Amino acid sequence: MNRQPKQTVRGFTLVELLVALTIAVVLTAIALPSVKDALRQNIVARAAAVVKGAFLNARAQAIRTGRPFGVVIERQRDTIGAGTPAQLNFFNANYASRLYYVQTPLLYRGDLEESAAYIFIGNSSANQPQRFFIPRVSAGVLNVAARGANGADRILSAGTKMSVGRSGSIFEITRLIDSDLTPYFSGQLPSWAIDNTVAPPAPIQGTVVEFNNAGYFPTYAIPGDLQLGQPYPFEIIANPVRAPLMPISLVGKTAVDLSISGPASAPMAFGTQAILGNQNLAADQAFGPITVMFSPEGQVDAVYTDTVVGGVVSRLRINPATTISFNVGYIDGVLSNIDDGARYPDVVPNTVFPNGANDPPLALPLPPEPLQVTKVPNFANSDCAWVSVQPLSGAVTLSTIAAQPSIAELSAYYGLGTSPPARSVMWARLHQSRRLTTAGVVQ
Repeated sequence: MNRQPKQTVRGFTLVELLVALTIAVVLTAIALPSVKDALRQNIVARAAAVVKGAFLNARAQAIRTGRPFGVVIERQRDTIGAGTPAQLNFFNANYASRLYYVQTPLLYRGDLEESAAYIFIGNSSANQPQRFFIPRVSAGVLNVAARGANGADRILSAGTKMSVGRSGSIFEITRLIDSDLTPYFSGQLPSWAIDNTVAPPAPIQGTVVEFNNAGYFPTYAIPGDLQLGQPYPFEIIANPVRAPLMPISLVGKTAVDLSISGPASAPMAFGTQAILGNQNLAADQAFGPITVMFSPEGQVDAVYTDTVVGGVVSRLRINPATTISFNVGYIDGVLSNIDDGARYPDVVPNTVFPNGANDPPLALPLPPEPLQVTKVPNFANSDCAWVSVQPLSGAVTLSTIAAQPSIAELSAYYGLGTSPPARSVMWARLHQSRRLTTAGVVQ
């Protein structure tokens, strides 16, 4: 009988296994930083694409529905404390990890074709300012809102916007008052009364509208082209309301860096440090989100942000004329003090940094030393991105960060001169970052 020879099965020796494991560990150690960098780049690229997609979706919804539609970029926290800038914590209010959609209800122009608003002078003995008066017969919904009935007060209320005539001014309604104006005129109707056929002492019933003029500070001033005694058509622009679409959350440690976001004419306009300036902030003040609204034509309809006057935060509706850019980067790339960015990667000679007792503290080591970081700031990090919206066309673009040029190139091109303020240097650095050139070439 023929027997098959035994086959010897040979395994790995312990030494061979140890050598193989050692090689694997070394290769992993070499490759790990590159893999981690690639993953981080992929995450922030996905976040930037999500932000861009949100703007594109809002624009498409505005065109489809025929009414303003927008994106809200919600601050991580809306409070920064109270007191002097040195006592405030700007960091958490200067970035956003969540976005959601809003839409604007239809404009309210009154109930009749001839509905009008009149300038009403209050009781001078009581130091009442000028206001608008709208008769009940021509704007019943507004009067119902003034009485807080039937839910109308949730649609037309304090905080909603109102335009009157063709002055271009936008007034923020602060209070609606259901009023009978007869006592103000001692039983005698003025020449500009609502209905001259109604003889006194019939009451003049309607709604008194108290407002803030939507300039950069609250005021009761009436624009010069709106005259006493003349009826003016009006439009009430309700605040945007939440749309029935899912909110968006950015993944990982990615965020929209609001401290370096804003229109090209004011590239840090959405940061709380820029909004506050050097004012003290009153207690219990909350900063609102940034809202970008698109019109049914696909253009940017308005941008809602904040302003601070006398330590009090109030909402501001602006119509930017320059490109609006949002930085999408990392939470650990957001600077606690935006002025520190002026010295990264190096300091423009003789830059003047605010370092008074009431100014936000600068990072150590103090100027004129360059900023030392564990994480590159978002405006100078090539892994980050800019999502930009063109106001006139509504076009949305996604672009990479341009590298910072040499100090000599930056100073010469942007005309920084001698002893430039840190905020001016930061403005130049942001404009360079948004130029989207390669290798930081200034053009």
